[in-house]
Amino acid sequence: MNAAARALITVSAAFFMASAQAELPDPSRFGRAMEMGDIRSASRWLDEGLPPDFEADVTGSGLMIAAAEGNIRLMELFVERGANIDYVSRIGEQAIALAAWKGHQRAVEWLIERGASLNPPDKTWSALHYAAFAGKTRIVDLLLRNGAKLDARAPNLATPLMMAVREGNEGIVKALVDAGASTTAVSDRGENALAWALRYNRLKIATLVAPPENVAEAVSAPPVAAPPPPQASIPAPPEVSELLNKLRQAEAQGKPTEALRRQFMAAVERHRKTSAKQTVKAAPSALVISAKRGKAGAERAELVAGAATPAVQTLAEDAGAVDILRAIQAAQAKGQPTEELRRRFRAEVDKLRQSAQ
Repeated sequence: MNAAARALITVSAAFFMASAQAELPDPSRFGRAMEMGDIRSASRWLDEGLPPDFEADVTGSGLMIAAAEGNIRLMELFVERGANIDYVSRIGEQAIALAAWKGHQRAVEWLIERGASLNPPDKTWSALHYAAFAGKTRIVDLLLRNGAKLDARAPNLATPLMMAVREGNEGIVKALVDAGASTTAVSDRGENALAWALRYNRLKIATLVAPPENVAEAVSAPPVAAPPPPQASIPAPPEVSELLNKLRQAEAQGKPTEALRRQFMAAVERHRKTSAKQTVKAAPSALVISAKRGKAGAERAELVAGAATPAVQTLAEDAGAVDILRAIQAAQAKGQPTEELRRRFRAEVDKLRQSAQ
């Protein structure tokens, strides 16, 4: 083979490699495709050189998104292609924690069967933290049976028991206490489970985590201001949800969406009229709707009790990356803008990266 031929082959190889690389997704596109369970694209991207632990813009790696969605087939694909089953995302989360938080018991079992660790490094949110927070009783029991650390510490030193107390998950509080969880461990603010119970007005739960005399003494102390009660919501009916899902899929696949969009808005209007006749006891209600042409996943429809205060206005100034992520997810669920939250999230992640260097 002469020099000219070798040069031609080298140039051709470089061209095809560059073309393949150019087709790899950015974090946003990757995350959207994985949330939709697009196994075909995932397989193709991995074939073209996408790292198996590549992270999306918000949730984390492909395996983590699959776990959060309870998508076993997609989880299998990433693990078969070399994804780290215990991979910790840039905000300190793992696949098994997200599966536990979303209540996907089969996904949690699948990860445990393949050796996923239930006890991440200290000062990391564990699967037990997330299951206790989300009120997933069966998953809490599953994790405890498989050796999850009872008093694992989160970045703010909170224990799973504190998270269950915070959310008022009485059955889980009792299960953790019965299993031997510490009721005296304190957070980075020096507060134990009893303090959290009183802060969030969980008086019955307070009696589960402290002797009666301690509860009485704490109750007689100056009151600690509690956050406003959570707002009740009425989800959009199946018709709206189904049309919204079809609209997202059509946009992601580059198909025409005008007809679907008209159907979606008509269904939302019918829901609005029906909802106006309903009464939400928690507070006056409003139907939050968001629809942006040409932006996949932007359409939302949900009847929310109380004023729809943008999450960015209620998020503390010193909130960490995990708190901001939760605010993004809450805002998305309510159809609220997320651009400012995403900007803060990226800034916080950059801080974490700089501090780690």
